[in-house]
Amino acid sequence: MGKERLVDKTIKPLTTLTNLTPSAVTGGIPANQLGTLPLGYYKGAVAFWDLDKANNQPLVQAEWQHILGILDGREEDYDLQTLGIILAEAIGTAHVANLTVPAGEVWYINSVLMTHPGTGGASAVTGNWYCSLWTDRVGALGFGQAFHAAAINPGAGAAMAQVDDFWYTAPVLGVANKATMLRAPAGTVFTVVFTTQLAVAALAINCTLQLFGYIGKALVA
Repeated sequence: MGKERLVDKTIKPLTTLTNLTPSAVTGGIPANQLGTLPLGYYKGAVAFWDLDKANNQPLVQAEWQHILGILDGREEDYDLQTLGIILAEAIGTAHVANLTVPAGEVWYINSVLMTHPGTGGASAVTGNWYCSLWTDRVGALGFGQAFHAAAINPGAGAAMAQVDDFWYTAPVLGVANKATMLRAPAGTVFTVVFTTQLAVAALAINCTLQLFGYIGKALVA
């Protein structure tokens, strides 16, 4: 009869995954074997289990079901940004400001509203907003892609109340609207630019950017 072989069953606590390969973890180096990993067959080849796709991404579906706070443009420098147009300011004067999603929060936006009461006279104030999540392939401002291809121009002296929506049936109201909530993780920056056009400003007015939606439960970084 052959000799009985001793098997090392010492529990080796896992303290780090640094420099470990799937081969080492699943038995390529017996002394360091930590266990097994599930494998799958994907597009004609064996693939390792993707924890981001299997665990993190589905958590996004849970985030929006927790309403932990209201966003409705009521709080300056949080979900509201106000910019003042000065009486008689020059044509081409741009006013820029931004709102940033705080650390530890995730926002779900259903509407973005740009407003001003109108300048009167021959002047107009145009507006556009940008999101840092979106890659801007044609602009050079560094704010991220603009929502509108060109700034909204209400016309000489006219007021502005531009609503851009993100919810299931929103495209019915406007082709540029999106049919899903805008998820904005911590650090996302929304930038608005209001610019005096056509003639010097005939009135001093306040322009605003307001975000509407709610704070979700941040489960994915």
